[in-house]
Amino acid sequence: MSQDKPPTPLDDLGKRLSALRREGGANQAAGPGASTPKTAGGWAFRLSVEMVAGLVVGGGMGWLLDRWLGTSPVCLLVFFLLGAAAGTLNVFRTAKEMNRDDTPKS
Repeated sequence: MSQDKPPTPLDDLGKRLSALRREGGANQAAGPGASTPKTAGGWAFRLSVEMVAGLVVGGGMGWLLDRWLGTSPVCLLVFFLLGAAAGTLNVFRTAKEMNRDDTPKS
């Protein structure tokens, strides 16, 4: 009588992941900068989305907190400014990535 256990789903997943890593197909894991834009219009759209997202999230959080706490425009102003700072920081990071992609490789 054999004492072999059937493979668990986790073992099966590990084997399939190993096989995919060995193949190294075109679908690599998406990380930072995995889908960088190729055109100037793509970069401009990405930069504008980064800024607008920070403003909308910050303003929305401030507005919700004002409604919940009853502190008229205080939280809205504070979180809008924090969202603007976060959006600006994201734009700077994206611009740094854009410059890194433009430098010639030696």
